[in-house]
Amino acid sequence: MNTQVDEDVKNIQKLLSQGKYQAVYDQYAPVLRDMLFVESPEEWLDFIQQEGTLEEEPLGLYLSARQGACLLLGCYEGDATRKVLDYLKGRIPEELLEKLSGLAPIVIDIDELGGALEKQIVPYQETLTQVGFAFHIDFEDIYCAGAYFLSVETQ
Repeated sequence: MNTQVDEDVKNIQKLLSQGKYQAVYDQYAPVLRDMLFVESPEEWLDFIQQEGTLEEEPLGLYLSARQGACLLLGCYEGDATRKVLDYLKGRIPEELLEKLSGLAPIVIDIDELGGALEKQIVPYQETLTQVGFAFHIDFEDIYCAGAYFLSVETQ
């Protein structure tokens, strides 16, 4: 996690400990929608009154995705190829991006055999590692059926 994400996590935890639930929603509604599927302040208040807090690790992942540090992909995303390639633009050399464009599509559906992101990404990962890049995948299933957080890093 980066410094901004760490600060946001601490801020959210501080506001929650002070009972300032509306302030959390006002400042972080898009993240809460992504993470908890809450669509209104009332839904958020219902959730937080039942749960009492938010887990720091998933919160950090969703904040990172909102800031563009990683790509959020659902476990029933379907064809995610374009999203992955768009995320990689500017993060890897253009010629490498062109190579990846020619690979099999990434179709994520965890209910299907071979539909997990880890299996779908193998040919992409092999191509990336040949030139000093690698995907990093985090998986979160505390607040939903499952979400992947994909990032690319240099080796």
